[in-house]
Amino acid sequence: MKRIVAVFVLCAAMFAFIGCGASHYTITKADGSTATSVGEPDYSKSKESYSFKDLDGQEIILPREHVKEIKENSN
Repeated sequence: MKRIVAVFVLCAAMFAFIGCGASHYTITKADGSTATSVGEPDYSKSKESYSFKDLDGQEIILPREHVKEIKENSN
């Protein structure tokens, strides 16, 4: 029983550290609206667009001309 509890606590701690490790970025769009990404947005040269996952886990793709600024949030 103690071993099961120890494994559970270890797994919970591991997931907590993984969740805290992801940086969030604020993307300011050309129209002034903002979006928040989990992790640094990826830039595709061939598509000239940024892709990222938002806080809800949805994949977002923004053309380069729609992005005014990308800034890492301080924790």
